[in-house]
Amino acid sequence: MSTTDLARRRVLLTGASRGVGRAVARRLVAAGADVVGVGRDDQALDELARSLTSGPGSFVPVAVDLTDPATPALLADVVDQRWGALDVLFSNAGVMLARDERFEDEPADTLEETLAVNLVAPHRLVLALLPALRAGKEPQVVHVGSGAGTIAGAVEPGIASYRVSKFALNGLVLVQAAQLRGQVAVNAFDPGWVRTDLGGPEAPGTVEQSADGAMALLAEPVTVTGKFFKDGVEIPF
Repeated sequence: MSTTDLARRRVLLTGASRGVGRAVARRLVAAGADVVGVGRDDQALDELARSLTSGPGSFVPVAVDLTDPATPALLADVVDQRWGALDVLFSNAGVMLARDERFEDEPADTLEETLAVNLVAPHRLVLALLPALRAGKEPQVVHVGSGAGTIAGAVEPGIASYRVSKFALNGLVLVQAAQLRGQVAVNAFDPGWVRTDLGGPEAPGTVEQSADGAMALLAEPVTVTGKFFKDGVEIPF
């Protein structure tokens, strides 16, 4: 699938209000996709929606908290009412709540709160959207992972809860890909270390570079599943 094939594809994108998600939203709309953009910041989402009115695609903002147990059903209803099916779930929302060098120094409940956003919310969202995805055209799920959550990255110091959450997310990708093979493609995407609120000002990458990688992954054939990609190239889990 090429970038031009994104025209009229129905996409639900989480974490759309800022950073990598915002850049991906712009690229999707520019490619002609119809996007429901999800985030917590309603003002930022509305601002983004106003800036995307001239694109060949469309962008509809939905402000929700992904950790609310009611949110997956709400978003499934949004998708059903708008399209009746879904072609792409781009699960991008994520948090890094602590940057301590040692896991024992992280504030209480950091791991639990991180897992709620980075692992449990994507799992619940896929469950709620499976009927719509199965009704979609060449459906794809992309979970945004991180090099910090690879086998090699997990043993590095610092950001322990973030590393654990992304390591677990990789496992979720493998489970979902195996069980949905032939129905829905499920892959992981590493946007790289990027200058965002999460990545910090010292990060070498840009959100535009991450968006390039995201578009490259979405261009992969639907037969590609259970893989991890960065910058258009498969990388090891």
